[in-house]
Parts: sequence; structure tokens; C-alpha cells
Amino acid sequence: MKKQICVLLLISIYSCSKNGAELLGTWQVKNNYYKATYKIMEEHDSIKAKVLYYHDGTTIIKPEDQKEYYAFENLKYTKNQYVDAISGATKTKELHPNIALKLIHKDTIHVTKYISKKPLKEVWIRINK
Repeated sequence: MKKQICVLLLISIYSCSKNGAELLGTWQVKNNYYKATYKIMEEHDSIKAKVLYYHDGTTIIKPEDQKEYYAFENLKYTKNQYVDAISGATKTKELHPNIALKLIHKDTIHVTKYISKKPLKEVWIRINK
């Protein structure tokens, strides 16, 4: 009985503590309107998505560009998803995410970006581990 309680306790602790490791890797956006590849990484205790490639017909970002671009920089785990509550436009402590990532499968993320308070939904597919 004690072993069962210990196992249940360890499982609950592990499932509650999310550090974002399952998101780390290179992801490609599955979208009809633009092409993008992002690398999700942990840097200085922050989960970031670096833009490796982006092309929407007008703006192009390539790996050989000198400047680094990030899609998000400080994900927090809440309500079964990761959110980026950082916004340069507001100085609030309330959680109003401008991006939300929900891991659907180990190789699939549903991403919701909020642009002018309207959701834009995408699917990101892992391209390497």
C-alpha cells in the first residue's frame, strides 16, 4: 500500500511540474499562407522560439541573417498549455497571452496567436528531436 501511495505521489508531482522540455526542438509551421521554421529552446531559465526561417511573400528571414528574431520569449505553463504573457504594449500582471501553445502529440503543437485580439490558429510539426 505504501508503494502505491508513493508511486501516485511521484506521478502527480511529475505531471504537475512542467518545464517545457517536451517543446524543445525544431518545428515547422503547417500553414497555407506562409512558411516558417522555429527552434524552441531553453535559455537562461526561459523558453524561447527562435525564428530560423520565415517567408510570407513580403518578409523573409533566413538563417544567414545577422539579426536574431524570436516568436516568443518567456513561456509559462498554465491550464494545460504554455502561454507567453509578455507584451510590450501593456504593463499588467494579469495573464493575457498573445500566444498559446498546446502540445497535442509529442510531435504536434497547436499554436494560437492573438493579433488585434483575434485568434490565429496554427499547427506546428516537429522536424527533428
